[in-house]
Amino acid sequence: MSTARRRDRSAEADHLIRTAKTIADGIGAMFGRNCEVAVHDLRDPTRSLVHLVNGHISGRQLGHPIRDLIYAVLPNIGPSDVLANYPTELPDGRVLKSTTCLLHDSAGEPLIAICINLDISSMAAAKETLEQLTAMTELDTRPGEPSPELGDAAVVDVLRVLVRNTAKQFSRPPHRLTKDERLQAIAFLDSKGAFLIKGAVPLVAETFGVSEPSVYRYLDQVRAAQQPED
Repeated sequence: MSTARRRDRSAEADHLIRTAKTIADGIGAMFGRNCEVAVHDLRDPTRSLVHLVNGHISGRQLGHPIRDLIYAVLPNIGPSDVLANYPTELPDGRVLKSTTCLLHDSAGEPLIAICINLDISSMAAAKETLEQLTAMTELDTRPGEPSPELGDAAVVDVLRVLVRNTAKQFSRPPHRLTKDERLQAIAFLDSKGAFLIKGAVPLVAETFGVSEPSVYRYLDQVRAAQQPED
């Protein structure tokens, strides 16, 4: 890509980010302090949060990484690039009603995620009363739920961009990363649930220019390092 083209795409990205921030401010103003709106710049998934309205709801701060975008959102978002009204559970047990919208640049690459999180905990008492009145016994006849799969081409494209952008922090192409850099990138992706998605390992292997067994070995090293010592 030429220098001029990179400059144009950077200017376009900055413009879209500013627009997304304005939209976030408007949504937050309309729905009030119980509505958190986060703007994520997907060019750097490890420090993606660039704008936050009503951040007291989740307690996050600017510079935080993407939270549940890879595992929870991507497999379910569909061609509209909008996943609406799904639950997000916070560490303190509160459940938010969430909607995520993906915005792409003119080249078609995912650039921005706008995440809207509505704190509905103030409605808990009414909800509990209604649940008691309408409660019925459910028969669980479902088999174990499979892991989400990379079946949709758009989902594959978004995950590939996120994997590639995760490697950008090292200022070199993904296939030229050192072993330690690959381990850091894979540790971040694993912490975000990327490898719970079927098909993620070959995608990561292709992007990093390594074999699939190598990715599994890296995963074993990352997970072993996270185990508490006896």
